[in-house]
Amino acid sequence: MIFYQVNRILYKPHIINKFLRNVHTETTSSSNILYPLKSRGLLKVTGDDASVFLQGLITNDMNHFEEGTKSMYAMFLNNKGRVLYDTLIHKWNKEESFLIECDRKLVNVLQKHLKLYKLKRKVNIEDVNDEYLLYALKSTNVKDVSNEKINVYKDPRLTELGYRVISSVDVKDSDVAQTVGNDVVTESNEDGYKYLRYKLGVSEGADDLPPGTSFPLEANCDYLHGVSFHKGCYIGQELTARVHHTGVVRKRIMPLKFNETISNNIERDSVISASSNPKSNLGKLKGVVNNYGLGLLRIKEALDAKILSVANYSAEAQKPAWWPIEAPKELLKSE
Repeated sequence: MIFYQVNRILYKPHIINKFLRNVHTETTSSSNILYPLKSRGLLKVTGDDASVFLQGLITNDMNHFEEGTKSMYAMFLNNKGRVLYDTLIHKWNKEESFLIECDRKLVNVLQKHLKLYKLKRKVNIEDVNDEYLLYALKSTNVKDVSNEKINVYKDPRLTELGYRVISSVDVKDSDVAQTVGNDVVTESNEDGYKYLRYKLGVSEGADDLPPGTSFPLEANCDYLHGVSFHKGCYIGQELTARVHHTGVVRKRIMPLKFNETISNNIERDSVISASSNPKSNLGKLKGVVNNYGLGLLRIKEALDAKILSVANYSAEAQKPAWWPIEAPKELLKSE
C-alpha cells in the first residue's frame, strides 16, 4: 500500500517537472567556470603608510587585514556621501601592499583621486593592468593558490559570487583554469558572471553605480560587508552613519525578473513603474542580461506592486534571499 502511494505521487506530472527542474539547477550550479573580467582594472597601493592612507578614504576598516582578511569590499565616497567607486581590495604579497580592483573605465580617475589625498604620506600608487589579469571563478572545488603568478581570493561579498583570481599576464587562461580547480571551464566573456550578479541583485561598476549618483546603503554596501560603522572618520562618513542609525533606507539595488528573455537593448535608467499605474516612478533600471535585470527600486512599493513595467516589458521585483531578516517594528520600539 505504501509502495503504491509513493509511485502514485511520483507519477504526477507537476511533481516530476519540479524534480527535473531541481536536478537541472543543481547540475548547472555545480559547474566550475572561470570568467575573464575585462571590465575590471587594478591599482597597486604600496608603502609604509598604505594602510593608514586607505583607512581615511574607504567605507570599510583596513584593520580587518591585520586580522587575516585577504579581500575586502569597500567604497570610495565624495564629501556628500555618494558613491564614487565601488571596489574590492586584495591583500598583496608584501606586508603593506594592496591591489584595488575597480571598474576598468575608472582606473585613471581613481588613481588621480588617491593622489589628491596622498600629500606627504609614504605611498606609491600605480596602474598595474599591464601586469595582471582578473577573473571571476564560480566553483565548488577551489585550490588555495598564492604565488608569484596566480592568487585566489574568496569574494568577500557573497559566497554565491565565488572567487576572484589574479594572474600574471604571461599565464594562459587554460593554465589558470587548470591551476585553480578541477574541471574548470573558461568562458570567453563575463556575460555569465554578470547574469549571476543580476540574479543575486549585486551591483558592480560604473554602469550599475554611476559615480556621484547613489548612496552606499542603496547599493547594499552594508548587507555585503562593505562598510564599518565602528571605525574612525572617512570621507562621506557622516551621512552614511546618520542613515544607518535612523534605519531609513527606502531605495535599494534589487533584482528584476522579467517574464521573457530580453533580446533588445533597453535604455539604462529607464523608469520602472507599477503596471497598474504607468505614471508611477518606483525606480530606475541599471541593466539587463537575458531574463534578469538590476534596478534601484523603492523597496516597499516595488514589492507591493507585484507586476512592474520596464520599457513595455513586464517584470517582478525580488527581495534577495541574502538580505538580513528585518526585526519587527514592535521589537525595535521596545528596545
